[in-house]
Amino acid sequence: MKLWDVPRLYRRAILIYFAAIVAPACGLVWLGIQSFERQRQALATLTAEKLAAKLEAELHTAAERALMLHSHPAAKFFFTIEHGMVVRPALYAPSPRSVPREFLEAERQELQMNRPDLALESYRKLMVEHQYESLALSRVARCLAKLGRQEDSRAAWRTLATTYPDERDPFHRPYGIVGAIEAGDIAGLYDQIAAGRWDLTADQAEYFLTQLDPHRSTPYLEQFHFARELSEQFRPPSTLHEGEIYNYSFGAWRIFYEVEAGDALSGFAVNQDWVNGNLKPEIEHALGIADTSGQDLRIYGGAIALVLVVLSAGVALLLRDISREARTNRLRSDFVSSVSHDLKTPITLIRLYSETLLRPDTFREEDRYGFYSIIVRESERLGRLVDRILTFSRVERGDQVYNLEEGDVAPVIARVVEDYREYLERAGFRLERAPAPSAPPVRFDSGALSQAVVNLLDNAVKYSGDSREIAVRLGAENGCVAFEVEDHGLGIPAAERERIFGRFYRVPNGSGKGGYGLGLFLVRHIMDAHGGRVDVESEPGRGSRFRLMFPRVSE
Repeated sequence: MKLWDVPRLYRRAILIYFAAIVAPACGLVWLGIQSFERQRQALATLTAEKLAAKLEAELHTAAERALMLHSHPAAKFFFTIEHGMVVRPALYAPSPRSVPREFLEAERQELQMNRPDLALESYRKLMVEHQYESLALSRVARCLAKLGRQEDSRAAWRTLATTYPDERDPFHRPYGIVGAIEAGDIAGLYDQIAAGRWDLTADQAEYFLTQLDPHRSTPYLEQFHFARELSEQFRPPSTLHEGEIYNYSFGAWRIFYEVEAGDALSGFAVNQDWVNGNLKPEIEHALGIADTSGQDLRIYGGAIALVLVVLSAGVALLLRDISREARTNRLRSDFVSSVSHDLKTPITLIRLYSETLLRPDTFREEDRYGFYSIIVRESERLGRLVDRILTFSRVERGDQVYNLEEGDVAPVIARVVEDYREYLERAGFRLERAPAPSAPPVRFDSGALSQAVVNLLDNAVKYSGDSREIAVRLGAENGCVAFEVEDHGLGIPAAERERIFGRFYRVPNGSGKGGYGLGLFLVRHIMDAHGGRVDVESEPGRGSRFRLMFPRVSE
């Protein structure tokens, strides 16, 4: 049902509900959200200030230990600045060293005379005399390569790399790296350099790593990026005091440093991953600070969702009740209209034939008997209708009282069926009767039983369709006394078999068959009051069988 289909009175009720409940509730929810957000922001600010102060104090303590021990998880890169230049991590290699004078003649033979054979002997002689073994061996390997003895050259480089890995050539390059590259033994060399196996300058590290694998990257080079940014952006204050620790931030870096002898500065770059992953959680735990904003937001959001669900449920229930009430009112209106019509018909006939009998005309006796029969029949019909309406009214109010007495239902049912037989025969029906002469005793109200039987017979007549066969039976089975009425008419769809016992309800295929939708409602109410039940078996197009089941009195 759409809102615009609801009567004006109910639309007003819906609008009042929205104005009095839904709108204020939504306003309170919005104000609550705003208040919650302000409180959350204020608490977050206070918490952040408290955390920041404690974090700064702990980080300063960690800086003191790191500068004293030259080792601490808080330090990512240590550095040294002398005369305003970053000397560690070193960015550029020092100038090449001069070779010892003992090598001058051998180098003259190799480089100026272009006699690597003579130079090879001179270098070997220096090795035998144990003078500068590593330098002499590197020159031997170089001369062997110039003489075309590649395997011997690689063997010499290999010996140099394994025997003197940490010694350096005149260009300050470790023999462990140079010898391995010249010998072709580069497996794992990249990882050794990236792990900091040798103390290299930035230009050396970048050169060797690029030569080994130009497409690979390593965090090892980050220290040199830091050193370059430090050299370009760090500007210490003009006045510094020994024994005092300073801190400075630039770019993505934060450093702590102190003054050493002279104007040298030593310090470290803060390991922000350690701060965020270790130090900060420890401080939060110590201070009892937990990030509950997400949890609070979920709780508050859940509460808001619950309020909205409740409001929505209220709207849905209101609409459902309004729809149900509107439908009930429509059914009541149809009921009143039908009852008015059915009351008018017998009253009109009674008045017509009564006025006819009052005329001074002389009627034959058989004509008078027919008029009297019509008046009696319509009076009985009118009485049944009034009784049904009164009974329904008492049931609705909860005032209906049944006087249950122990006895035999067979005579009562037989009398009602016999009284109804004449009406059926005049309507063209053939009544098949199979009543038992007596039945086991049950507790019943005679008037209510009569009404239930008449209602079932009326129902069979209205929904027999083209069939004119109705059967009634009475018998005992399964500890009950059963009375059934069977027709061969329209039948009842399976989906409608429970709904037919509702008040004012009539099956869709029974449209235009008359009735008010009260008969079966009253039948079930009567059977419930008797502690029994009403069963129905039906198939569309093949008829229906209704059975009243009365529990037998225990002997």
